[in-house]
Amino acid sequence: MPVPLRPMTRPLLLLLATLSLLVLASGCATRTVRHTIEENNTLVVSLVREVRGFSVQQQGFEHPAVISAVRLERILGAIEVEMRTDAGVVRQPGIPPEIVNKVSVALSAALEQASPDEAVAVKAIRKQAKLGIFNNKFLTTFLAHVQNDQLYIALRRIDWPLPSGAEYTKTKNVLPDPIRDRRSMDFRVVTGEPIYFAGPQDLEIDWRSKAFQTAFRLPGSTEGRKRRREVLESSRVPREEFAPEPGEAAEIEQLSP
Repeated sequence: MPVPLRPMTRPLLLLLATLSLLVLASGCATRTVRHTIEENNTLVVSLVREVRGFSVQQQGFEHPAVISAVRLERILGAIEVEMRTDAGVVRQPGIPPEIVNKVSVALSAALEQASPDEAVAVKAIRKQAKLGIFNNKFLTTFLAHVQNDQLYIALRRIDWPLPSGAEYTKTKNVLPDPIRDRRSMDFRVVTGEPIYFAGPQDLEIDWRSKAFQTAFRLPGSTEGRKRRREVLESSRVPREEFAPEPGEAAEIEQLSP
């Protein structure tokens, strides 16, 4: 004859069954794992990978990638976006000029540390003096990776004002993270050769282009300022619409170690 279950056995079995279902469910879901490699009061840089169950999702990025901080500074300084405001559509820098230099240095180092399955997440704060004592703080975030010989930038927040009175710089977990498939603000990227359209807030950049040998500006550039848009010469230009350039000699920074 089967042995009858003791009174406490049934609840225990139900609990174990529930835990088993939760484990199975978590094994099927994809989660984001972030590893911070640089953090200070105005900058947080992390390596981001997607994990399903106990396995890292393969991304096939061309990492580690060697792109000089100088070239990245020219690239990031050329990025512009269009944003809706009460005054109409405003065209402005995608990365505030005040933080372009430090972000470029950090991004260059992070791309060299990233694995083929890791993207780079950047959260940067711009400070603006208020009443000579206090600072207003503005957050810019994006994701970056290199693939198919192109640099991809996914912008998520552009000079987003941080609420005053809150301590956002003491821990990396407080600042909102850039998320690949989530749009956190209402804006769209401005594009033109060699900065191509890869999505409403995403860019595909030919980082090896000769255009970035010196400071580069898109047509109609604001040159680091904000201004209302009158005529946007090129807003959504896929890379495929441009004819490939003739073969170019390799530059030193393009050579592999």
